[in-house]
Amino acid sequence: TLVTEGMQRLASKSNQAVFHLKQAMGGGKTHLLVGLGLLAKHPSLRKKYCSDISYGSDFDVARVAAFNGRNSPNHFLWGEIAAQLGEPGLFTEFWANGPKAPDEKDWLRLFEQGPILILLDEMPPYFHYLATQKVGNGTVADIATRAFANMLSAALKKANVCIVVSDLSAAYETGTSLIQKALDSARQELGRQERTITPVDLTGNEVYEILRKRLFKKLPDKSIVHDIAAAYGKVLSEASKAKHISRSAESVADEIASTYPFHPRLKNLVALFKENEKFKQTRGLMELVSRLLKSVWIRSDNDVFLIGPQHFDLSIAEVRDKLNEI
Repeated sequence: TLVTEGMQRLASKSNQAVFHLKQAMGGGKTHLLVGLGLLAKHPSLRKKYCSDISYGSDFDVARVAAFNGRNSPNHFLWGEIAAQLGEPGLFTEFWANGPKAPDEKDWLRLFEQGPILILLDEMPPYFHYLATQKVGNGTVADIATRAFANMLSAALKKANVCIVVSDLSAAYETGTSLIQKALDSARQELGRQERTITPVDLTGNEVYEILRKRLFKKLPDKSIVHDIAAAYGKVLSEASKAKHISRSAESVADEIASTYPFHPRLKNLVALFKENEKFKQTRGLMELVSRLLKSVWIRSDNDVFLIGPQHFDLSIAEVRDKLNEI
């Protein structure tokens, strides 16, 4: 979704200028930003990997500025963006004699030559740090918030400027609230709303796609998968008739084709991890499921048709340690 709509924006074919990636650490945000940046800068990569995306070939090379909030340059966020866009002199006055927020017109001057893609990763630590820096009656974070809001509002007024902001949800309360304040400010001024995107939805079937791709070299033919789904459906149907399970439970069998070799309801358990702020989402999930697969692989009986959490072997130290860690 982000790549498709981002390319459309850079091609001046979309009104959506600001995208907000929200997910806890390890959810794939940084990888998504890197991929989007490379596609924006290199038309050859767009042609090779996403030629089917609408308007992906309607622009040539985009200027890209990327900022990671774990860095703190002396010329601040706005000076760094101007420097990466090849116009460092435009914003010198806003940092050389102390921090000063560029106005919307200043950002519009910087954005004069598009297309432009600005990627802001892990911003809460940056705002959190600036909140400790006193200036006048406030902090540098107050200035940064104004600069950030002005940047967003300027981007919305340019047809081919796209801004993507990611944050570590709930990791830094001060930084996260400041980012949201800036987003709210820009939204109130222009009556528009940023698009919120979750890179990997732990409640959906895309989780299975990732696990299959990263953890399996080969899977059975589709006919075998359909046979397993049919057999599973038959057993569920009989259990439903005997009133051992509710009739609605029969629908689980219909999902097996898209979730195999995992049980369809594994995602219900996985979805709970998004409430655990210390769990590394996608990366942590792959590590956890790799332990589950080891548990299945070393079983003495070949009796696993659909892999589920009931197959965790707690006698294996690394399995037990991983679960304790979570």
